Amino acid sequence: MRPSFSRATIAAVLSARKCKACFFIALVLGCMVWLGAWMLLIAGQLGRAHSDNAWVREAYQLKIAAAERLRGIEKVMLVGGSATMFGVDSEQLAADFGEPVVNLGVNAGIGTYAVPQLIDHVLERGDLVVMPLEYRLLLWDGVPSYVTLSWALEHPEALSRWRLKTFVWGLWSLPVDRVFQGYLGNSVSPSRGPYGTHNLSALGDQTNTARSLRTDAQLRALQALPPERYDNLYTTSILGLEEWSFWWKRWQARGACLVVVPPPFMFVTDYNTAAFSAFFDGIPARVRERGVSYLGHPSDGFFSVEAMFDTNYHLTAESRLEYTAWLAGTLHSRDLRCSEATIRGDSD
Repeated sequence: MRPSFSRATIAAVLSARKCKACFFIALVLGCMVWLGAWMLLIAGQLGRAHSDNAWVREAYQLKIAAAERLRGIEKVMLVGGSATMFGVDSEQLAADFGEPVVNLGVNAGIGTYAVPQLIDHVLERGDLVVMPLEYRLLLWDGVPSYVTLSWALEHPEALSRWRLKTFVWGLWSLPVDRVFQGYLGNSVSPSRGPYGTHNLSALGDQTNTARSLRTDAQLRALQALPPERYDNLYTTSILGLEEWSFWWKRWQARGACLVVVPPPFMFVTDYNTAAFSAFFDGIPARVRERGVSYLGHPSDGFFSVEAMFDTNYHLTAESRLEYTAWLAGTLHSRDLRCSEATIRGDSD
């Protein structure tokens, strides 16, 4: 026997279903309105200067000017983040290698989309482009940091190559107060701290990093740094490598000679695991597969905590000389004529 329902009951059920559908429609429309309003709010302040980026902007101005002065001359161009800025003594490398050197490294935090784009226009035929790229910069998974987002807001040209993953993460994680600061004109340069042109040499190297200048607080902070989780984050990520590959092909077509080398990096006992060994061992092949030579092994850039100045990528002046001597010797010992075999990495 079929159950019987009154017209009132049926109407109530239909009404409930209709309300449920209306709720979801309203929810979707509300989310779309919110997203549209958020994007308009962001778009309204794109391109406005912010104090977050002042020292990076000024550092690039100094370094690009140094490169421009050497137009038409074969030279060594050091490309990377602050590991390069702190890690290489450009005068010593120039003396050892026999060619002018410009240190174009500034801040890896601004991201893999921005770093190669910023220095692209100063790389010329005959330049040797040496890249001690931080692991996050080289092997990035596309998730932006606050520094990456803040730079992109001021420099929207960096957005032209952003992938969907980065856009989604950026829209979700961008702090509201940073957007409003763009409207308020928060562009005053910070007080003269450790980073900025006042601590850069004419060739772009970080200065005033002698071990004697490192404070006890800085050393304690280095000793307390948690280990990086690169083995979990970047073992299989390819977005960063694909982005670099775009620029590498562009620079090779222009006639530049490219090599990636290990960045100076603070190695601690936590990295003595099978997963980390596999991660580091796999990096050279991942670069060579994309048509660029990788010189040495990541372990060539490992340093103890005593060698670092204030982060796990920043060497003291004394350790900088050690790393520069290794770099000069490695460059001298390899065939850097950028023949097809060298580009493929066969000579490594």
